[in-house]
Amino acid sequence: MRFKKKKKVSPTVYTEEICPSCGEKKKRNFDEGDYIYKIASNCKKCSKPTMISAIYGEYPIEKQKESQEL
Repeated sequence: MRFKKKKKVSPTVYTEEICPSCGEKKKRNFDEGDYIYKIASNCKKCSKPTMISAIYGEYPIEKQKESQEL
């Protein structure tokens, strides 16, 4: 019997910004130095500063299916 080695798949890390004034949300790739409640870029809708509300990782969908099948 041969066993296949599981491939290690690392998640893609995202940062979510929210505008406290108008509620606009924006998802972007994580940048070094990001942290929760950090004042980030200006809102595209109302031009006021946004705040980082979440940092999280997502695994690619194809990779999730492959690892579940093994």
